[in-house]
Amino acid sequence: MVVLCLWRNFLPVPRCGQCSAPEFEPNIETELSFSSSDKAVGSSKSILQRNIMVAKTVISDIYRDLESRCVTEQRQYEDSGSSPSQQKFNVWATYTNKARLQHFAAESLAFVQRNAECRSRLLNSKQLRFLIMLQHLLSEDCSDANRPEALRKHQDTFEGILTDSVSSQLVEDAHRCEFSIDGNSFSLQDLPHIDAGLEERKNRIVQFQTELIQALETFLLGFCSRRGLSAGGTKRLMQAVTTQMSQAGVANIDRGSQASRYFVGSQGLDQRTAYNLSTMMSPSGEALKLSILCMRTGFTQYLDKDELLKLAGVQYPRRCKPESYLYQYATLCFFVGAQVDNCESINCTVLDALDEANISPALAEDEEEVILDEARQQVT
Repeated sequence: MVVLCLWRNFLPVPRCGQCSAPEFEPNIETELSFSSSDKAVGSSKSILQRNIMVAKTVISDIYRDLESRCVTEQRQYEDSGSSPSQQKFNVWATYTNKARLQHFAAESLAFVQRNAECRSRLLNSKQLRFLIMLQHLLSEDCSDANRPEALRKHQDTFEGILTDSVSSQLVEDAHRCEFSIDGNSFSLQDLPHIDAGLEERKNRIVQFQTELIQALETFLLGFCSRRGLSAGGTKRLMQAVTTQMSQAGVANIDRGSQASRYFVGSQGLDQRTAYNLSTMMSPSGEALKLSILCMRTGFTQYLDKDELLKLAGVQYPRRCKPESYLYQYATLCFFVGAQVDNCESINCTVLDALDEANISPALAEDEEEVILDEARQQVT
């Protein structure tokens, strides 16, 4: 995986369609099944073959977990007498349908078979879970953009300046993130502190949002024009891309990430979220490439959610060395798919991804130095 040069100064790190299943299928087997004849099978165990063997277990676990969560949530709503939103009902209908789960499992296995990361190096179950879960969530988000509103799983809203198809969440959080659009950088790192003047701060944020959204819309409209997309296809693409350039994209990365198991202290924390959008060539022609980077550094305290749930009497928060970091990175490719409801659909695939949690617990002899460092930061 090649990490963008724009972000290499942050921290040195190692390299690293809509569902066509039927709505109801009463005779489907409870357990997910896979074909015994994989395309990659040969006389010797290749890297891909070994990744596929591990991936089959991972895939079964992922969809069994998603089904179990939906069933539990349904019961909780029934017990409390609460009415779910249409979006939540659509999620339940999807993950409690055996035929759809089987369809998702087949899609996930096909993704592993064609993914370059899975073909080039051995991945453990956690790494495969990260890739497979991210791909599934992205596919479902893109499918949402292709569905009529009544069948969508998310209640996203959209706005814009030149269009009405930019994620409202992107607009709201834009000043907290860094962006590169076709090589042009947008960042508001020198935003005045709230104590320096609330009105000035608001004006700077509005100006930044306007400049960013206009540049983003112009870039995406240019791409859609070159690809000859219809008005409906253009709207679908803009919604799909800008949704991933918001907290929704970060949440998708978090869902299967090991880094997300840690809560880190705010003292000294430097948190960066950056998006890089450009074009690339794919087998189907020009496509869009979106890189997402999430990084947290500078913290000296952390909580491990896994330990917190499993172990009683664990002392929290724990201290860690300042060189600890949490790093998440993914490169996505958006491309035009087949016609859905007389309009071009939008697909997305994960090209590569990296999920790394480097927590260096502070040893007893390091505790005093860590405390002194925090005291110095407070003084300065």
